[in-house]
Amino acid sequence: MYGSTVRLSNNQNKLPGDYNIIDFNGDGVIDDKDRAPYGYTGNPQNTYNASIGFEWKRFNLFLQFYAVNNVTREIEFPNYQGKSNVVFVERPFWYLQDGGGEVPPPRWSVLDAFGGSGTRYYYDASYIRLKNAELGYTLSGKSISKLGVKSCRFYVNGNNLFLWTNMPDDRESNFSGVSGGGAYPTVKRFNFGIDITL
Repeated sequence: MYGSTVRLSNNQNKLPGDYNIIDFNGDGVIDDKDRAPYGYTGNPQNTYNASIGFEWKRFNLFLQFYAVNNVTREIEFPNYQGKSNVVFVERPFWYLQDGGGEVPPPRWSVLDAFGGSGTRYYYDASYIRLKNAELGYTLSGKSISKLGVKSCRFYVNGNNLFLWTNMPDDRESNFSGVSGGGAYPTVKRFNFGIDITL
Protein backbone atom coordinates (compact mmCIF):
# COMPACT_ATOMS: atom_id res chain seq x y z
CA MET A 1 0.00 0.00 0.00
CA TYR A 2 2.73 2.50 0.98
CA GLY A 3 5.03 1.57 -1.90
CA SER A 4 2.36 1.79 -4.60
CA THR A 5 2.21 4.59 -7.16
CA VAL A 6 0.46 7.80 -6.06
CA ARG A 7 -3.02 8.25 -7.50
CA LEU A 8 -4.38 11.50 -8.92
CA SER A 9 -7.19 11.77 -6.36
CA ASN A 10 -8.26 10.07 -3.12
CA ASN A 11 -4.77 8.63 -2.74
CA GLN A 12 -5.20 8.80 1.03
CA ASN A 13 -8.11 6.36 0.78
CA LYS A 14 -5.98 3.41 -0.32
CA LEU A 15 -6.49 0.39 1.93
CA PRO A 16 -4.90 -3.04 2.24
CA GLY A 17 -6.55 -5.33 -0.29
CA ASP A 18 -7.04 -2.59 -2.93
CA TYR A 19 -5.79 -3.22 -6.44
CA ASN A 20 -2.28 -2.06 -7.25
CA ILE A 21 -2.82 -0.16 -10.51
CA ILE A 22 0.01 -0.13 -13.06
CA ASP A 23 1.53 3.23 -13.96
CA PHE A 24 1.19 2.47 -17.66
CA ASN A 25 2.94 5.60 -18.97
CA GLY A 26 5.54 5.66 -16.20
CA ASP A 27 5.03 9.30 -15.10
CA GLY A 28 4.73 8.45 -11.39
CA VAL A 29 1.00 9.20 -11.07
CA ILE A 30 -2.05 7.05 -11.71
CA ASP A 31 -4.42 9.14 -13.85
CA ASP A 32 -6.42 8.99 -17.10
CA LYS A 33 -3.19 8.70 -19.10
CA ASP A 34 -2.69 5.24 -17.64
CA ARG A 35 -5.76 3.76 -19.30
CA ALA A 36 -4.52 0.89 -21.45
CA PRO A 37 -6.36 -1.09 -24.13
CA TYR A 38 -8.21 -4.01 -22.59
CA GLY A 39 -10.40 -6.68 -24.11
CA TYR A 40 -12.66 -5.77 -27.01
CA THR A 41 -14.93 -2.82 -27.75
CA GLY A 42 -18.48 -2.60 -26.40
CA ASN A 43 -19.88 -3.54 -29.81
CA PRO A 44 -19.71 -7.24 -30.74
CA GLN A 45 -17.36 -8.14 -33.59
CA ASN A 46 -19.56 -11.09 -34.56
CA THR A 47 -23.26 -11.87 -34.30
CA TYR A 48 -24.94 -15.21 -35.00
CA ASN A 49 -28.50 -16.34 -35.54
CA ALA A 50 -29.83 -19.90 -35.87
CA SER A 51 -33.40 -21.10 -36.21
CA ILE A 52 -34.79 -24.61 -36.05
CA GLY A 53 -38.33 -25.89 -36.27
CA PHE A 54 -40.33 -29.00 -36.98
CA GLU A 55 -43.88 -30.33 -37.18
CA TRP A 56 -44.90 -33.77 -35.96
CA LYS A 57 -48.49 -34.92 -36.21
CA ARG A 58 -50.43 -32.01 -34.64
CA PHE A 59 -47.48 -30.50 -32.77
CA ASN A 60 -45.08 -27.85 -34.00
CA LEU A 61 -41.99 -26.36 -32.36
CA PHE A 62 -39.84 -23.38 -33.33
CA LEU A 63 -36.60 -22.21 -31.65
CA GLN A 64 -34.45 -19.19 -32.49
CA PHE A 65 -30.99 -18.68 -30.97
CA TYR A 66 -28.99 -15.45 -31.09
CA ALA A 67 -25.34 -15.06 -30.09
CA VAL A 68 -22.49 -12.53 -30.05
CA ASN A 69 -18.78 -12.78 -29.29
CA ASN A 70 -15.61 -10.69 -29.08
CA VAL A 71 -17.22 -7.98 -26.96
CA THR A 72 -16.26 -6.46 -23.59
CA ARG A 73 -18.68 -4.59 -21.32
CA GLU A 74 -18.08 -2.46 -18.26
CA ILE A 75 -20.80 -3.23 -15.73
CA GLU A 76 -20.22 -1.44 -12.45
CA PHE A 77 -21.67 -2.61 -9.16
CA PRO A 78 -21.51 0.32 -6.75
CA ASN A 79 -20.76 -0.73 -3.22
CA TYR A 80 -21.45 1.15 0.00
CA GLN A 81 -20.04 4.36 -1.53
CA GLY A 82 -23.44 4.79 -3.13
CA LYS A 83 -25.24 3.33 -0.09
CA SER A 84 -26.17 0.28 -2.16
CA ASN A 85 -26.05 -3.32 -1.03
CA VAL A 86 -25.41 -4.83 -4.48
CA VAL A 87 -21.82 -5.21 -3.32
CA PHE A 88 -22.88 -8.61 -2.01
CA VAL A 89 -22.99 -10.07 -5.53
CA GLU A 90 -19.18 -9.94 -5.59
CA ARG A 91 -17.17 -12.52 -3.68
CA PRO A 92 -14.77 -13.49 -2.25
CA PHE A 93 -13.49 -10.30 -0.62
CA TRP A 94 -9.90 -9.72 0.45
CA TYR A 95 -9.45 -9.95 4.21
CA LEU A 96 -6.32 -9.24 6.23
CA GLN A 97 -6.56 -12.44 8.24
CA ASP A 98 -6.34 -14.77 5.24
CA GLY A 99 -4.77 -12.48 2.60
CA GLY A 100 -6.88 -14.15 -0.09
CA GLY A 101 -9.93 -13.01 -1.99
CA GLU A 102 -10.48 -11.67 -5.47
CA VAL A 103 -12.00 -8.21 -4.91
CA PRO A 104 -11.17 -5.36 -2.52
CA PRO A 105 -13.21 -5.25 0.69
CA PRO A 106 -16.37 -3.09 0.59
CA ARG A 107 -16.25 0.41 2.08
CA TRP A 108 -18.89 2.62 3.56
CA SER A 109 -19.12 6.13 2.10
CA VAL A 110 -15.43 6.32 1.17
CA LEU A 111 -14.40 6.87 -2.42
CA ASP A 112 -11.84 4.58 -4.02
CA ALA A 113 -8.52 6.10 -4.89
CA PHE A 114 -8.37 7.13 -8.56
CA GLY A 115 -8.42 4.11 -10.87
CA GLY A 116 -9.14 1.86 -7.93
CA SER A 117 -11.40 -0.51 -9.81
CA GLY A 118 -8.89 -1.26 -12.57
CA THR A 119 -10.45 -3.86 -14.85
CA ARG A 120 -12.65 -5.22 -12.06
CA TYR A 121 -15.93 -4.38 -13.81
CA TYR A 122 -14.92 -5.45 -17.33
CA TYR A 123 -16.63 -8.63 -18.46
CA ASP A 124 -16.47 -10.90 -21.46
CA ALA A 125 -19.93 -10.07 -22.75
CA SER A 126 -20.20 -12.91 -25.26
CA TYR A 127 -23.48 -14.77 -24.93
CA ILE A 128 -25.89 -17.24 -26.46
CA ARG A 129 -29.57 -16.48 -25.99
CA LEU A 130 -32.69 -18.50 -26.68
CA LYS A 131 -34.34 -15.48 -28.27
CA ASN A 132 -37.68 -16.99 -29.32
CA ALA A 133 -39.47 -20.29 -28.79
CA GLU A 134 -42.96 -21.45 -29.70
CA LEU A 135 -44.83 -24.70 -29.11
CA GLY A 136 -48.19 -25.28 -30.75
CA TYR A 137 -50.89 -27.92 -31.08
CA THR A 138 -53.54 -27.91 -33.82
CA LEU A 139 -57.03 -29.43 -33.67
CA SER A 140 -58.79 -30.12 -36.97
CA GLY A 141 -61.13 -32.57 -38.67
CA LYS A 142 -64.43 -33.99 -37.51
CA SER A 143 -63.79 -33.46 -33.81
CA ILE A 144 -63.88 -29.69 -34.19
CA SER A 145 -65.98 -29.22 -37.37
CA LYS A 146 -69.10 -29.79 -35.25
CA LEU A 147 -68.42 -26.36 -33.74
CA GLY A 148 -68.30 -24.74 -37.17
CA VAL A 149 -64.53 -24.41 -37.04
CA LYS A 150 -62.05 -25.76 -39.62
CA SER A 151 -59.07 -25.72 -37.30
CA CYS A 152 -58.03 -24.43 -33.91
CA ARG A 153 -54.41 -23.99 -32.95
CA PHE A 154 -53.29 -23.51 -29.35
CA TYR A 155 -49.81 -22.14 -28.77
CA VAL A 156 -47.45 -20.82 -26.14
CA ASN A 157 -44.38 -18.78 -27.00
CA GLY A 158 -41.76 -16.72 -25.26
CA ASN A 159 -38.90 -14.29 -25.81
CA ASN A 160 -35.50 -14.13 -24.10
CA LEU A 161 -36.06 -17.39 -22.25
CA PHE A 162 -32.52 -18.57 -21.50
CA LEU A 163 -29.10 -16.91 -21.50
CA TRP A 164 -25.64 -18.45 -21.37
CA THR A 165 -22.97 -15.82 -20.56
CA ASN A 166 -20.16 -14.79 -18.22
CA MET A 167 -21.81 -11.41 -17.56
CA PRO A 168 -23.13 -10.88 -14.02
CA ASP A 169 -26.67 -10.27 -15.24
CA ASP A 170 -28.78 -10.06 -18.38
CA ARG A 171 -28.03 -6.68 -19.97
CA GLU A 172 -27.33 -7.71 -23.57
CA SER A 173 -26.79 -4.37 -25.34
CA ASN A 174 -28.90 -1.89 -23.37
CA PHE A 175 -26.69 1.15 -22.85
CA SER A 176 -27.17 3.96 -20.37
CA GLY A 177 -24.86 6.50 -18.80
CA VAL A 178 -21.19 7.16 -19.36
CA SER A 179 -19.90 3.67 -18.66
CA GLY A 180 -22.41 1.95 -20.95
CA GLY A 181 -23.32 -0.30 -18.06
CA GLY A 182 -26.85 -0.84 -19.24
CA ALA A 183 -30.32 0.33 -18.48
CA TYR A 184 -32.91 -2.30 -17.63
CA PRO A 185 -32.05 -5.97 -18.09
CA THR A 186 -33.63 -7.62 -21.12
CA VAL A 187 -37.23 -8.60 -20.38
CA LYS A 188 -38.41 -12.20 -20.46
CA ARG A 189 -41.93 -12.53 -21.92
CA PHE A 190 -44.50 -15.33 -22.29
CA ASN A 191 -47.60 -15.40 -24.51
CA PHE A 192 -50.52 -17.82 -24.76
CA GLY A 193 -52.88 -17.79 -27.71
CA ILE A 194 -55.49 -19.49 -29.88
CA ASP A 195 -55.75 -19.26 -33.70
CA ILE A 196 -59.20 -20.19 -35.03
CA THR A 197 -59.96 -20.76 -38.70
CA LEU A 198 -63.67 -20.66 -39.58
